[in-house]
Amino acid sequence: MNSLTDITAARTGAPNPGDKRMSHAHISLQNIHKSYGEALAVDRLDLDIEEGKFIAIMGPSGCGKSTMLRMLAGLEDVTSGDIMREGQRINDLAIWERDMPMVWQSLALFPFLTVRENVEFGLRMKGVGGAERRSRALEWLGKLGLEGYANRGIDQLSGGQRQRVALARCLVTEPSVLLLDEPLSALDAHLSVQMQGELKRLQRELGITFVYVTHSHSEAFSMADTVVIMNQGRIEQAGSPEDIYLRPATPFVARFLGGSSIFDCKTRRRKNGELTLESTDGSFSYTGPELVEQDEGDEVSLIVRADQISIAPGAGWAENEVSARVVGEEFVGALVNLRLETAAGTPITVQLQQRDMQALDIEVGASVTASWHPEDGHIIKT
Repeated sequence: MNSLTDITAARTGAPNPGDKRMSHAHISLQNIHKSYGEALAVDRLDLDIEEGKFIAIMGPSGCGKSTMLRMLAGLEDVTSGDIMREGQRINDLAIWERDMPMVWQSLALFPFLTVRENVEFGLRMKGVGGAERRSRALEWLGKLGLEGYANRGIDQLSGGQRQRVALARCLVTEPSVLLLDEPLSALDAHLSVQMQGELKRLQRELGITFVYVTHSHSEAFSMADTVVIMNQGRIEQAGSPEDIYLRPATPFVARFLGGSSIFDCKTRRRKNGELTLESTDGSFSYTGPELVEQDEGDEVSLIVRADQISIAPGAGWAENEVSARVVGEEFVGALVNLRLETAAGTPITVQLQQRDMQALDIEVGASVTASWHPEDGHIIKT
């Protein structure tokens, strides 16, 4: 079975279910199926998770990411396939035997217990004595900046403080794996950014394996060592944040991440290290690293990131150019995301500095030329 390293190297994101090599991963999901009657939630999923890594799992609603997390935790049974930990099958282990606590989206703190009693709860379930429970709970509250809050009620805490209590409750048991199901989704933007830094710091200092489910691109790409993109119960791509951002393995991944324009093309000829691509929007030249992998007549998707495209009111400045109309704009701090549409109906996204947008003096409805260099972009055989 392919490891995440293998998947990244191949840049396909599709593990080979027929590969039966022995896995040395900390946790290994092998040919996992999960169905609810006729509804298939997870389909032939293979994933190796290395010890001490921060793994972020993303995908649209209903793609199976939370179901996969719940199967790891033992909250959902596996329909077929094996979950392995250090080479041992754990499918039949009870929740409390897996030592994989979960930080919930809702946090699931007990309102009738104090902060310290909430943190002690897991230790109490393990039969740890009262004095040791108290000592370890106070130690973790101190590590998470909650000194002086031990005797408060949960309803006396802010959202960020509650988040820290939920983390302390899981970490006090000293697990080697921590599962997190969209734990920051209820926080406002400022607190979320703060907690992202806190989570990454804790993960690095403790060396715990984090398996983190999120809808947020910024959370996944800022914290994770490896990002896994799921779609319809399967893994579309797994790799480093940089690799996935720069080289999406499928058109789905590019669309899911957003910020890219996708042109459906056919390869026509290769000459002097340059590939000609024909699309409904015209001919484009391509000289990127995937050039050697293409044969004439291949159907490919040309993916060009928003920051690789420039626009002008008149003629373009690069070898590749296409006429389009401005159909929308979005201000994001110092940046402006412009949405364009070609005569053939292809959407184009362009990212500009706000000062450049002001200098262009372009409004919604204007006709422009979008341009990019042949070496820019990335092509995927479809």
